[in-house]
Amino acid sequence: MRYFVTLHGESIEVELGRAKEGATAARILRRDAKGAVVATSDHALELRPIAGLDHCTVAVDGAVRDVLLGEDARGLHVTVDGLRHDCTVEDERERAAHLAVANAPKGPVTVRAPMPGIVRAVMVRPGDEVKPGQPLVILEAMKMENELRAEHAGTVRDVKAVAGSPVDGGAALVVIEPPRAD
Repeated sequence: MRYFVTLHGESIEVELGRAKEGATAARILRRDAKGAVVATSDHALELRPIAGLDHCTVAVDGAVRDVLLGEDARGLHVTVDGLRHDCTVEDERERAAHLAVANAPKGPVTVRAPMPGIVRAVMVRPGDEVKPGQPLVILEAMKMENELRAEHAGTVRDVKAVAGSPVDGGAALVVIEPPRAD
């Protein structure tokens, strides 16, 4: 399982797996701003919970640390050997969901003709709800039919494309309003 931990402003990827004798194998990956892995390190972890508390001892490569886990109004925190560290932890699904929300358009999205051509079909009307990947328009260009699809979910606000009409490259074809955040 892969987790994404933000600690002291640094995002660290942690892959957990099985190791020998009940230990957990942990690979820590550090990435640069472009997402390339710049460092990896492998460790053996052993967690020993202390009953009834958010408290455990963690052995990392044999070195034992006292760890207290907590959450308050500021968020998740880990106290290791008496020192508090605020952090966030996301699994792969939570990370994907947060990235999808962060990358969602904040206003109307105009789908444009990627090149000059002739509109062969328009598959949506104003008011239609669209899903990512849903076909919107078929544009014939250079004797090839190109299916233009929605990149994001939303509601079709305006359709400027007309079947049978020529369009210039960059011409607005469909305007999609993103879903409202309730």
